Parts: sequence; structure tokens; C-alpha cells
Amino acid sequence: MGAIVDASAIKTDELIKPDMQAVLSRTHLSLTLHDFLLPVFEAVSNAMHGIEAKYGDKQSSELGKIAIRFEHPNDPLKLKITITDNGVGLNDENYKSFKTPFSGYKLKAHGRGFGRFIAFKVFGRSVYLSRYEFFADQLTRSFQFDLLREKEFIFLDEAPAFDETGVCVVYDQLLTPWHELVRELQSKDVADSIASHFLPYFLYRWLPEITIQFDDLEPQDIKAHFSAVFIKFKSGDFAFEIDGVSETIKYALTKIPKTKSFKNHCLLFSAADRIVGAPRDLSNKLGQPHFLDEKNESYIIIGVVSSTAFESRLNDARTGLNLSAKAVEGIVSKVSDVIQASETAQIEKIKSEQSHDLADALKENPILRIGLKGRSVTDYVASKPNNWSAEEFVSDLAIERFRASNDLSKQIASVMENPDSYRENIESLASTLDANKKEALAEYVLHRKSVIELVEAARKFRPDGGRTPEDTIHELVFRRFTDNVEASYFEHNLWLIDDALAFLPYISSDRTMHGGNRKTGDKVTDIAFFDDSMVLGDNDGTTVTIVEFKRPSRDDYSFGNVKSDPVLQVIETLEKATERGSITKTDGTFFAFRGVVRRFAFIIADQTPSLVKVLKKHDFKNDWNPEIFVRYRDNEEIFIQAFGYDTLVANAKKRNQAFFSVLLGE
Repeated sequence: MGAIVDASAIKTDELIKPDMQAVLSRTHLSLTLHDFLLPVFEAVSNAMHGIEAKYGDKQSSELGKIAIRFEHPNDPLKLKITITDNGVGLNDENYKSFKTPFSGYKLKAHGRGFGRFIAFKVFGRSVYLSRYEFFADQLTRSFQFDLLREKEFIFLDEAPAFDETGVCVVYDQLLTPWHELVRELQSKDVADSIASHFLPYFLYRWLPEITIQFDDLEPQDIKAHFSAVFIKFKSGDFAFEIDGVSETIKYALTKIPKTKSFKNHCLLFSAADRIVGAPRDLSNKLGQPHFLDEKNESYIIIGVVSSTAFESRLNDARTGLNLSAKAVEGIVSKVSDVIQASETAQIEKIKSEQSHDLADALKENPILRIGLKGRSVTDYVASKPNNWSAEEFVSDLAIERFRASNDLSKQIASVMENPDSYRENIESLASTLDANKKEALAEYVLHRKSVIELVEAARKFRPDGGRTPEDTIHELVFRRFTDNVEASYFEHNLWLIDDALAFLPYISSDRTMHGGNRKTGDKVTDIAFFDDSMVLGDNDGTTVTIVEFKRPSRDDYSFGNVKSDPVLQVIETLEKATERGSITKTDGTFFAFRGVVRRFAFIIADQTPSLVKVLKKHDFKNDWNPEIFVRYRDNEEIFIQAFGYDTLVANAKKRNQAFFSVLLGE
């Protein structure tokens, strides 16, 4: 039957065209599956409204049907999508609303009347074929709708292919930007995306039968599949302030298996019974992207929130909510708290793993226990985010330790200003060194003792009869090919050489002066050329200290040859460093030392006959300590000390002996 044309309504078509074109031009879609399907979402949503108008709330779930078909789904030039429903169809009321964006009918249904226009961001053609009842008769209304043409409605003498009332929407002539996405289109991903978009219907309301069919393949029953998956296990509401007004936010939670489309815990915002905008990832709040059930299978939690406040904050394109980032973050936090309260076993597992990792980290950095301020590791971890790694806990404890030490320093300074109450206050301060701090000190002393034992072991013969290379000990003292931008105080053991070295503000280990890798013919100073050098500098760049490691028990040194004379190596390193005047740090910034006035060097090498011979030819003396050779070289203005690994270990033991005696009984 031919179309019934409402001539009076057509006269109003031109009134909406300029406004809609302006809104459409301001609407930008991302080249994602979700945005590609926005026209389909709109057609399905309108179909649900038509079904509800025909069957009512109670029977819509049983009698309503929506069929989505993709013809030539992976051929951008031939792709055609049809969405067919058995609702009331485009009767006069619906047709009038169709032509009138922001109509009262649409607003009543929480719509905007803009959704059908979004199709022009994806497809070049939209056709509507409808059958509806007019009193006792059934009439058809079919047309091509094109906002971008001068004549927006082209009426067709084409009846829909179904006998009952309803609407068939046809989209084709895919726009070029979407071609690549369509070539990779898969029916399962489309089904997942449509189901997730209408998740509120699964959780809050009824859902008609919805099928998706790719060409002549067997249709997928979305309702049957996802009704078994999206099962609401918790719902409720909470008060939340938006723009100064207290609003009620409703929530519903569902658990589903982890899939390609649903990879992590997320929160979805719902308006007009549809998901609006991208999912908000809850992984950081919950600590894991997914949980494991008793069968060790991954599952995720999806939360859906809705509110009357969201309805009035929908953008025209219905692609997002006009909510502040602070409001979104606050709602995400509220729902995350609800999930954590429901998933106590999972959260306890995360906290247990965090506590275990932090305990291991504290064994390496026991002094950081000061930052716990008397709390147990478990209590401290419980107060921090679920997604924190051991590194983040250590960083936080380092700050807390600094603050605790700073507060103690201020208290001590205050006590010194009041001599009359000195003894009483000192005793009070001493009592603040609780068991945790004493334990931290004990563990740190044990750490130092273990490092000394490792150096002693490294000096001995290996099982194959060879010697440990010097870079092994170098790594113990300070990690190679890095600097203290990357390696913190607790990651090195410079105290083995001299405790003062550990607090110099810049340390570079086995790195070129320009910060890059060594290149063939590289004429710029390359500390790594000597395999085992470190350059250290102070804050104002007036002091440079060089440390040179040599293989334990090495005995092939020769005077005057820079490759086998460690004194010349130190001097050449110094000359090239001062000649360049700076060194590039690992973060790309520079440390300058052009105004160097103090120069020191350590040569860590066992005093074998060949080394002693070289040192004496360089006029080194060991008068005040037979184990340590020293010399101040006037020309280079550098003070050099040379001693063996036995002396290194012995001196380190002496500096720590008081701690070993008190805490370890040695």
C-alpha cells in the first residue's frame, strides 16, 4: 500500500534542518565498534519504545521481537544493516515526533530526538519501512530520510516485508572512515556490544527477544544468552551531591566471566535505560582487573548506575553525560566501596599479597619501617589503595620516614633550647623509639652484615678455580649502567667504601658522559670504557669522586699503560669529565661540575706485587697505614687512595662493629 503523507507536517521539516545540521557538525565519533553501532543502538531503543507502546510493560518481554541483520558484514561497499521490530510502527504520533527533535514525546521517554541523526555520521542512507494501525485499518509509511539533502524526506512506494505492525530501519552506503573497522567485524563482538549497551534493561526492566544474524548464518539470541550471564547479585542506592544538589544514585551489580569484550571490572552510566559513554575502569579501585572464583576462573564485576540527574545531563548526541570529572570520580569511588564490601574474600586476598610483597621489600630496606609509625604492615596496607605495588608502598614509607625523622629533629631542637628540662625531655624522646623502629634498625644492620659476607665470598676462588670479576662486586656496591636518579639510597651499598659517599647528591655508575651507549670511535668521555668506574659529585658541583674497581687478586698491572695502570685510568677519567664539564643523567637532565675544586679517587684493588710496583712508581705512600696507599697529585689536584678488598671489608666491619656488638652480640 502507498504511503500516507502528512502534508502539514512536511511544512515544518525545514524548521529543524539548520539546527540539527549544526548539532551534527559538532558531534564527533571515535572509530570504535561502540560508536559505529550508535545508529543500531538508536533503532533498537526506538523499537523497544514501540514494543512497550503495543504490549505494555508486562507482555513486552514475552511478545516483543527485534531482529538485527547484517548483510555482507565485512564488505564496506555492500554492508546493509536492518533492524526490524513488531511494535506499534510509525503511526501519526510517532511520525510527528520523528520529525520533531526535542519533542515532548521524546523528552517524556527520556530521549532527545537526536539519535536518528547520528546515523549520518556512519551511513550515507537511512530508510524507514513501517506498518501501523489507523483505527481498524493497517497502513504503511515508508521513506528515505536524509538530513543533508535539500528535501529531507523521500517517500517510497515500498511496503515492509512483514504483515504485522512494526518498523524496519535500513542503514547502508557506509562512509569511508568506517571501512577498515567493518572488514574486521565479528558477530560475537557486535552481540556483546549491543547487550552491554542495553544492560540496564537486563538488570532493571524487561527485555524483548533480540536476535542478531550475519548473512544467512544462524541468528544469535541475545536475550537468551545474556539473560543467563547478566544476573543481578546486588542493588541499592546512595545519596550523592551533584552541582550542589543531593541526588539519589541507583546501582546494580552483576558478575560475568571475563571475555574479550569485558576484560576488567567497570562501571557503566545509564540514562534513558541505555548505557551512555565509555565504561569507567574499576581496576585501580579494586586492585585487580578481574577476580578468580573457586574454580580459578576469571570473572569481572560490572556496575550500572542511574539517576534522574543523569537524564537532564545527557548531551544532544546521547554519547555522554555532562558531569564533572570530580562527580564521576566520586560516584566511581562509592560504587567501588560497595563492591569491596561485597567481595571481602577477594579484597582480603589482594591485601594479603600486598602485605607479603611489602614485608619482602622491608627486609631489603628495613629502615623504612620508621615510616610505619608503629603500625603493623597489615594495618598500614589496609589503609592504602588496592592497586599499589611494593614500589609505591616503599615510596610512601620513604616519605613517611622523612617526615617522622624531621618531626623528631624538630623535637630535639626544641629540647636543646630548654636545658632545665633536658633530661626529662630526652627520656621522653628516647621512649618514642618503639619496637618497630628498633626492629628496623636490627634488620638494617643484618642487611649490612650480609652484604659484607657477600663481598668476602666474592673474593674467594670460584669452584672452577677462577676469580670473581670485579663487576660482581661493583654491582653489590652500586648497580652498573645507572645513576642515583634511578637507584635510591636503599638500592646501593656505597657505605662499604665510605659512609659519606652514600649521601652525595649525584652518582653515575658505568655510564658515558653524554648518557648514551658507547659508540665506536666515541671521543666523548666514556666512563664505561674502563668497565668499572663510578663518578660522584656534590650539590654545587665542586667535588668529584671517582671509584675504580679491579678484579680481586689481579696481578698484571703495568706502569704507564692506561689499559693496565689504574692510576692513569683515574686521571684520564678525571680529565675527560672535567673537560666536558657535565654528565647527562638517566632522566635527560645535566649535572655540571665545571667549578671543581676538590677531587678524590678510590682504587679498590687487591695489593698484588704488580699493583704495589705501579703505585710506588707513581710515588704513592703507605706510611700511616700499610694497607692503604695514598698520594695527592699536584698537577691534577686529586687525592687518590688505593686499598684492597680485605681492607674494604675490614674497615666496613669496623664502622659497623658497634651495631654488630649491640644488636647481634658479636
